[in-house]
Amino acid sequence: MTRRRILQAVAALFSLAAAFVFGEVQGGFFAWFLFYVLCCIAAYEAVVAFVGLRGVTIVRHVSAHRLSASQPLTVSVTIRQRGLWPLLWLRVENDLPAAWRMHMEPPGHILQPLWRREQVVTSRVDHVRRGVYRIGGTRLETGDMFGFQRTVRMVPYVDEVLVYPQTVPVHGWTGHQAEHMGHRQSSHRRTDESSSVMGVRDYVPGDRLSRIHWPASARRGKLQAKEFELHTASEWLFIPDLAEDSYIDLDGTEAFELAMSVTASLIRHAYEQRRMFSLMMHGASLTALAPGCNEALLLRCLEALAMAANHGPADFPQTLVRLVQEIPPGTTLVVVSPRVDMAAAAAVAKVRRRGPVEWFAVQPRPRAAIPPAWVEGMARLQAAGARVRPIESVGTLSQLQRGGDWHVRSR
Repeated sequence: MTRRRILQAVAALFSLAAAFVFGEVQGGFFAWFLFYVLCCIAAYEAVVAFVGLRGVTIVRHVSAHRLSASQPLTVSVTIRQRGLWPLLWLRVENDLPAAWRMHMEPPGHILQPLWRREQVVTSRVDHVRRGVYRIGGTRLETGDMFGFQRTVRMVPYVDEVLVYPQTVPVHGWTGHQAEHMGHRQSSHRRTDESSSVMGVRDYVPGDRLSRIHWPASARRGKLQAKEFELHTASEWLFIPDLAEDSYIDLDGTEAFELAMSVTASLIRHAYEQRRMFSLMMHGASLTALAPGCNEALLLRCLEALAMAANHGPADFPQTLVRLVQEIPPGTTLVVVSPRVDMAAAAAVAKVRRRGPVEWFAVQPRPRAAIPPAWVEGMARLQAAGARVRPIESVGTLSQLQRGGDWHVRSR
């Protein structure tokens, strides 16, 4: 029994005692009528306090635990009453994330169950945004008709909802076809069995000693490892920009959500085209998924994008150069970023040695409002060797051109 209930019980006993004394001293109809009325109210309050929510059970159902952004979500609660005592009113409220409350319809429910055995209340959340959300318990509250007391129960439900980025069909983009460039990797031969050396790279701990290129190591003053022709790959490596500084000049939230939607749509396109793909991004931690072409990898990529936040290292171009150092040559780098400055162009000039670069420059502004400096930056990226595709909205992915640079030339 809570302290409030104890104080209410003491007050009720004191009121009954005072009414009884008043009846004994004063006598008459009114004094004893007041005493008996107080006895009835006290008995009613005692029953309400004792019964409360004892005969009430609930079952909660969430329409989906995995869904795409902008889709609706419903949370339904089924209330069952087993007792005979009627509930004059009942308030049902779910512990929902704060980001949902402004889109909730409605946030809470007040019912008048009386003797109804079962009722269902439904809350709908429209336009759920990308992210990971936790739905807490369900709160039930009831009381008496006078408002003297209330009974509250918290049912400890926990549901986790993962909202993937919005995806749209991609048309007019096929990327670089690695099989046309002689970069198709054999899956039946060891790469070290090839005698065709394409080049050298810095030695990495773990490389075999037989792979060290001694003449190149002597010329450069540090160990260099051989890169063989069969050490190439044909997959698409998707690298979204998670640096907060990259979105400062734009509407940070809108531009970042656009970048996540673009990345998710392109990854789904790669899966539908049966192309090998992988995902690598550097946020609060490094995420690097092994290449493949299956539904399990697609879901892992979408989950990683759902949980992504723009808290990555400040300098994305330098991060990009570091990320691609160990990827096999021939991999098509698909970068999604609003950066089109000189640093980005310098990074493209370095990373294109590992493979072709497709740069999806997100810019959530109308084409007429794009500043000239941004168009010049796209031209610099194109001159550095990247195929640049300005993305104004996620719907732009359905109208891509094969060349990739028609937007730049048209300016």
